Amino acid sequence: MKKLIYICIALLVFSACTEDFENINTNPNNPVTASEELLLPTVIFDLTNIIVNESYNFGDIIGQYGARYEFNDLDIYRWQPDDRFWSPMYAILENIKDIKEIAQSRGNSNYQAIALILESYIYSVITDAYGDVPMSEANKTQEGIIAPVYDKQEDIYTRIFDKLESANTMINLAESVTGDILYRGSMIQWKKFANSLRLRLLMRTSDVRNVASDLATIINNPTTYPIFDSNNDNAIYNYSGSLPDVSQVALPGGGRDYDYYLLIPSSHFINLLNTNNDPRLDLWVSPKEGTNDRTLGVLPGQALSDIGRPAEFSRRSTDFYESATLIQGIFMTYSEVNFLLAEASERGLITTGSASMYYNTAITASFEQWGVRMPTDFLTTTVPYDASTDRLYEQKWLALYHSGIEPWFDWKRTGKPSFIQAGAGNLNSNNVPVRLKYPSLEQSVNKANYDAASNAMGGDEINSSSWWW
Repeated sequence: MKKLIYICIALLVFSACTEDFENINTNPNNPVTASEELLLPTVIFDLTNIIVNESYNFGDIIGQYGARYEFNDLDIYRWQPDDRFWSPMYAILENIKDIKEIAQSRGNSNYQAIALILESYIYSVITDAYGDVPMSEANKTQEGIIAPVYDKQEDIYTRIFDKLESANTMINLAESVTGDILYRGSMIQWKKFANSLRLRLLMRTSDVRNVASDLATIINNPTTYPIFDSNNDNAIYNYSGSLPDVSQVALPGGGRDYDYYLLIPSSHFINLLNTNNDPRLDLWVSPKEGTNDRTLGVLPGQALSDIGRPAEFSRRSTDFYESATLIQGIFMTYSEVNFLLAEASERGLITTGSASMYYNTAITASFEQWGVRMPTDFLTTTVPYDASTDRLYEQKWLALYHSGIEPWFDWKRTGKPSFIQAGAGNLNSNNVPVRLKYPSLEQSVNKANYDAASNAMGGDEINSSSWWW
């Protein structure tokens, strides 16, 4: 119960400082009782912080949007056992488990559905980062399970799809929820998120299973399976910028300026934007200090001795550093949905719509999402649809900027964009890693199951294969 009391206290702080959070009143003479509306804001906020932290650090590096000029073990693939998603996300899953149990006891299907959607999202990130991971026996210490088995990735995906189907079915559009700081209680948008996420994960597994029928079920039945149909549906958390509703990236003090500017925009990122005269460049990249030059990016994966002085390069946008409200927690967007549909159409997996239509909609949506005016000839002259996955995935890569580690997952499946390659200073035999190593603690507290999972993939290494990659 200490965990629940802590959550409630934290939420009281939130409610006092940010009007977007549910006001919570408690009687100090009585113990605090957890409820769905108390737990949900913390779950969403904590999950958002993980996505944002890993976007501006690990995600930007492994996705090759940028590179560090110091402490560049990530850049050159000197990777160690990694807990960055494991413990934080399993902790959130414990709170989601509580939401589900409370909602079930109260017969509240909408909270159950939201919990299933968030649970599905989290498990997709964990398994796509590590491979086989605990699921069926995870977070069951109260049932006496302290060493959970690692489920096969294929089985995890089967359960995720089942959860998303259940969530879509049980949502009651006639009722709202409180404590929802992502969609403000709009259940139709949660329904769209569930089906859009399912679309993403179907495409993720499209090389290892036949997904055409499942895709058709979603695309051809928009009333039953609605998906994002505008940027209004984007699963994006917007920080208010007022403490405590501020991302950890934007918290004042603590050497934040050093941490933020430690990463230099990559030459891949800057060159692609400049080649296409893409005005998103001015939003995402600031010029070399004291100049108007936004053409100087760093090659990813170089040895530190080859990088040179950071002052010689363009910089991360100063706007995101100076304005806490510009940093967002991006879970999934309308633009991504249309890029997925464009690929599905191009590969003949769906027959509704055309690849060019979805492609054009995806790019337009990205510009609108970022509040940047798209040049009138951008889709007709600069980057017209050409039935090539290279162009499609270059534009999708740009649109996925600051979307956590989704660009890495996309690259693992497609090998696109093709310019993502191991840099000259890499320590991984010229391979871009495809997974994180399991946390070192697993080797001691859950050794038998850790060993079984590691052996199944040929070793707990950053180049080891899993089911879909």
